[in-house]
Amino acid sequence: MRRMLGMLPLLLLAWALEVNPSSPLELRITASLSFNLFPQAVVVERFPEPQGLVVVYRYSQAEAIFRHHDEDLRRRGWVRVKYEVKKDEWKAEYKKGKAKARLSVKDKKGRVEVRLKDGD
Repeated sequence: MRRMLGMLPLLLLAWALEVNPSSPLELRITASLSFNLFPQAVVVERFPEPQGLVVVYRYSQAEAIFRHHDEDLRRRGWVRVKYEVKKDEWKAEYKKGKAKARLSVKDKKGRVEVRLKDGD
């Protein structure tokens, strides 16, 4: 009985994470827009926005996270048409046929906020 009680937190954690077995790291925004999570960082928050998604990682290298998502989108056929870097913020815009997407990565002192939006 004690062994079962000891495993209870692990079972609850597994149930809470509830990953998709076919692709546990892929997040889909629309039929044409999806991306893979950055595997080296811990996801702190994940919530939808109008026409997009916000993912917050606990990580100290925001540029590495931007490069990962940028490469992932381009590997999926998106073409980067605009790129901008400001202090602690990376932004890019992409096109795939008539579809458009925007990626924004902000470094917030140990937390990295990633916004991916579909459309203008």
